[in-house]
Amino acid sequence: MLYPVMFLEELGRILLQIDFIGPRYLEGSSDPLHFISLKYVRPFKLHIFIRIKSQTTTEVLNAFYVLFFVFNLPVPDIVQMDNDASFRGYIEREGCIGRLIRWLCGNGIIALFNAQSSPWNNGSVEGGNSVFDKKFWQMFHFNSINEIDEKLQEFNRAYKSYLIKNPAELIQNRRKVTDPRKNKRIKFIKPYFYLLRIVKEQYDKCYVEVLNNYINLPKKYKGQFVIIMIQLDQRKIKIYQEIKNQKILIYQSPICLNL
Repeated sequence: MLYPVMFLEELGRILLQIDFIGPRYLEGSSDPLHFISLKYVRPFKLHIFIRIKSQTTTEVLNAFYVLFFVFNLPVPDIVQMDNDASFRGYIEREGCIGRLIRWLCGNGIIALFNAQSSPWNNGSVEGGNSVFDKKFWQMFHFNSINEIDEKLQEFNRAYKSYLIKNPAELIQNRRKVTDPRKNKRIKFIKPYFYLLRIVKEQYDKCYVEVLNNYINLPKKYKGQFVIIMIQLDQRKIKIYQEIKNQKILIYQSPICLNL
């Protein structure tokens, strides 16, 4: 399938993968509890869990505020995630660029979306989420949300101490970003983001879905991974395939974007 290993390695130094966990429930309650999982995959390993009110873009941005302003952890070069509407924006609307993408591009962070129905693309954070269940959620009997929050703070501190042997590497990699809670229009530092896609076939045509646009590609790419670059400033789409550790351009065209 020619998975683009070299592309992912060269995209940036600090990689953060994010994913939702939930819903979970307190015993006797029908009110759902949601969490977000944030895992630094490289160059160091660190996994943080934050309780959120709901699986929405606003709550993701609030979690980033906690991560970068409260916990004072390094800002990543890349944030890798799935295609949930809370991450990507309103997925039923053609060319929609959501608030999370705009904030990431405005702060020089590359957004990278996984191929659809391929959770193993985000395997590090997906696999690490089992730690949350085994070592936290199933380990204790919780009676209140306050108790969950207190225990989760303790758990994050303990897990950080276990994973990080050299705290200096966290300090060395810090940089400033704008407050993600403030819905401000900011100039894009990196006016582009990427989507990984697997070329599908239907009705004798091969295609990829890009922001609710369907782009036909030659049949020779059927079942292959491609790298899709969306250039916000130029309103252009470029599609690449990695062949022998080289990124080869196979398609480009203008694209209508709703910024």
